[in-house]
Amino acid sequence: MITILLQHISLTSGRKYRQIASGIQAALTAGDLQPGDRLPPQRELADASGVTLGTVTRAYQELEKLGLVRGEIGRGTFVVRREEEEFTLHALHNRTERDTGDCIRFDLNFPVPEGTPDLAAMLADLSHHPGLAELLQYQPTAGLPRHRRTACRWLERLRLPATPENVAITTGAQHALLVALGSQLTPGDALAVDCHTYPGILNLAGMLHLRLVPVAGDEEGMQPDALEKAAARHRLKGVYLIPTLHNPTTVTMSTKRRDELAAVLKRLDLFLVEDDVYGGMEQETPTPIAVAIPERSFFVTNLSKTLAPGLRLGFLCLPEGQLSAVDRIMAASIWMTPPLTAEIGCRWIDDGTADRMIVCKRQAAEKRMAILAEKLAGYQLHSRRGSLHGWLHLPPPWTGESFARQAAAMGVQVIPSANFSTGGRQHVEAVRICIGPPNSEAQIVRGAKILAAILAGPAVRGEPFM
Repeated sequence: MITILLQHISLTSGRKYRQIASGIQAALTAGDLQPGDRLPPQRELADASGVTLGTVTRAYQELEKLGLVRGEIGRGTFVVRREEEEFTLHALHNRTERDTGDCIRFDLNFPVPEGTPDLAAMLADLSHHPGLAELLQYQPTAGLPRHRRTACRWLERLRLPATPENVAITTGAQHALLVALGSQLTPGDALAVDCHTYPGILNLAGMLHLRLVPVAGDEEGMQPDALEKAAARHRLKGVYLIPTLHNPTTVTMSTKRRDELAAVLKRLDLFLVEDDVYGGMEQETPTPIAVAIPERSFFVTNLSKTLAPGLRLGFLCLPEGQLSAVDRIMAASIWMTPPLTAEIGCRWIDDGTADRMIVCKRQAAEKRMAILAEKLAGYQLHSRRGSLHGWLHLPPPWTGESFARQAAAMGVQVIPSANFSTGGRQHVEAVRICIGPPNSEAQIVRGAKILAAILAGPAVRGEPFM
């Protein structure tokens, strides 16, 4: 890459940072740099060009102002893909027209519409509650004691023993992840992740200035030996894992793999953030990794993927002695989870509504996924029963972005793999297909047929963006 760039960089009298920036732009125009390419580390380009590190840093900053490159903490500087911003989950979520028109939405990871609990009946019942006024008052940061006791009962359903003293009520799983990472890591610390992972972790890493270290995996998820090597090389502090119905790959780890990873974490003295937001969606609930190493595990779950995404109610089970550290982060971020939200979710757990609804939603998700798998038979669709999403590997020369753009042009919205990539060597061109947003099984059929038709036709590659 450096050799190619030097062919376009002409250093004469004048401002050298501008000449370097112009040379990189010339490489883009010539096609020698492609969208998604990583620029050389700044120090290496400085040494090769015979300029100072500050000169190259300023050149990269100029290119970033122009929207041509994007710097990512712990990963480097990349040429921007035109489609990346258009197909980010955040951009799609905030489109005002996302629920209108004829577009078939396979984009965001909503629970299926079947089995949604009756909010009107809950509010009517709640209106007669004698202690209703209490829910409008300030409450303990980690939540009311009775809500934390209910959270423990839900965690036991996920095969995780817990006590109220070690549970915090959070405003969804994303908030729980922020609290867990913010309580354990400082800027510059390294966190191990899968080569493709939940995009919310990428956002949090940027906000907290963490270094994400991608670790190789196989058909069962992160490989223990690869984790050991990464720990030795990058001075890891912790690991983030989604062992059940992984987002986006759908992998569920075996008991053996979970035990192997637990042993590595304990031996290397690493903490674990275990994300189990899909817990309960498989027929047999796997035992969490946190059960084997509770003293170093932060276990995260919520009701967004199993009941209703707008409820924004999460549960964080933490190691003994960590509540005060978690309390500080919670108080700094939201002070406390709204007690009224917690009351609604906990009542649904206590009266059995949550148990009934999760069975209904799991059955509906299995049926929808079976339809998707049938229509995409013959292609590399990775899926599991109960999963809310499938992971479709694309044949070359498709890229995730070019496929997503072609699908959008034909009225189907999917998410390209670039949204999930952490920069590891196991990057694949793929799209995630979520089966929750379509309002009917008929929409699943129609959307899947369109995707199959695209795969059966000629591939379209995106043009470099300048």
